[in-house]
Amino acid sequence: MPGKGKSFTSLAGEELLQAMEEWAERREALAEDRTKLAQFRTRLAEERTALAHKRTELAEGRTKLAEGRTELANKRTSLAEGRTNLAEKRTALAEGRTSLAEKRTGLAEGRTQLANKRTELAETRTGLSNKRTDLAADRTKLAKDRTDWAKTRTNYADMRNKLAEIRTRMSGGRTGLAQSRTNLSQYRTILAKQRTELSYLRTGLTLIALGTFFTRYFGFGYWSIIDACILLTGITCVVMAVKLFKKSFFIEKTLLIRLEEELASEAVEKRLEDSIQAHRFSSFGG
Repeated sequence: MPGKGKSFTSLAGEELLQAMEEWAERREALAEDRTKLAQFRTRLAEERTALAHKRTELAEGRTKLAEGRTELANKRTSLAEGRTNLAEKRTALAEGRTSLAEKRTGLAEGRTQLANKRTELAETRTGLSNKRTDLAADRTKLAKDRTDWAKTRTNYADMRNKLAEIRTRMSGGRTGLAQSRTNLSQYRTILAKQRTELSYLRTGLTLIALGTFFTRYFGFGYWSIIDACILLTGITCVVMAVKLFKKSFFIEKTLLIRLEEELASEAVEKRLEDSIQAHRFSSFGG
């Protein structure tokens, strides 16, 4: 091995060979260190690549979550628009009620004016009654003529009594028609009740659909209690609506049969003929 401070040019023979071997060994050691360093850098690059893939997957997950939040925001926006439309409709209905109230107020004022006019007419009638009192003296002079006319009026009164009897008998037919009108109003009431029961049925079906949608959308959890309450409420509404509608259906069937019997053309003609034939028109000749 050459001594320190010597250069390769000053070495010769074995010292030069020994120095060259030592230099070759050092170069091999440095080459091995560089190889290890390159392998370490390669491993670091692979780890960075894996971390980059994980960051990419996390970014994709965040993107999907952002899309879900965007969809929920759109749904909330559509619901808010629906609530706004309903508020506008309620406002329009309130304005309609206000206009109707103003019309009723105007009609009340008109009735007040008519009442005042009736009062004025009553005062006018009072003045005319005073004039009639003054004319009573002149009417006394005409009493004889009035007596003759009274006899004629008596004959007309007999005829009027007979016509009143005819009118009384025909009121029986009118009473039957009034009963038919009452039955029709009852039938209309039953139909309105059935509409209400059908609205209950629609409400129940809507609640069932809503509860089923929430159950399928949110799955099972703490909110499932609310979903179950909605479903039970909908089923209760459907059962009540079916029960009440069944009862109303039988009542409607009974009323319909009765109305068909009362409003048949044969029944109406029979009532009119009975009312007309109950009085004999030959009695006018008496």
